[in-house]
Amino acid sequence: MQTPNDFVHGNYEDKYNSNNIISKFLVSNFFQHFHKTLSHINPSQINNIAEIGCGEGEIIKKLHAYFNQETYSACDLSEIEIEKAKNNNKDINVQYSLQNAENLTLYQDQSFDLVVCSEVLEHLEHPEKGFQELLRISNQYILISVPREPIWRILNLARLKYLQDLGNTPGHLNHWNTFQLIKFIKKHNVEIIAKTYPLPWQILLLKKTEE
Repeated sequence: MQTPNDFVHGNYEDKYNSNNIISKFLVSNFFQHFHKTLSHINPSQINNIAEIGCGEGEIIKKLHAYFNQETYSACDLSEIEIEKAKNNNKDINVQYSLQNAENLTLYQDQSFDLVVCSEVLEHLEHPEKGFQELLRISNQYILISVPREPIWRILNLARLKYLQDLGNTPGHLNHWNTFQLIKFIKKHNVEIIAKTYPLPWQILLLKKTEE
């Protein structure tokens, strides 16, 4: 299992602030779909939000623009990324913590109305355990995004990246196409509220159901 000090090159590539025109287009499209997905949630129902795997904090910005909460919770595996997130969100009250997504011991059961986990599950040694943790700490909604395979690797190959690994980004341990992700999700007590597929990602908004 990864520990908070583990770091795999590729896990924290700053795709949100790339100067590449294609990357900028893809990220812009991702956030358009991200906002569209959030529109399925009534902001008045949301009082507590957590982001698992906050990276450099770009998604916290988007969440704050939509929900305008007073406080947020966010965690990451990397102290370096948390420092970036702090600098990137100086005007937002965020309670940061160093945690592994597979073991969110600092968060109590059903602590958050919305739990966001973007570009994390593909990195986990035990994604099932990570997803169970998302379910545990959420009392209502969960929003996840992961790469859409095999499109992700095909695009990496097209830009001549990670050729020796057949386009697999370093640190990506799990790979889901659209059908496999739905199958993975349906094993749990959740309802799929919305799903969207901004190239080369897939975004799902889930709502917990009674066991």
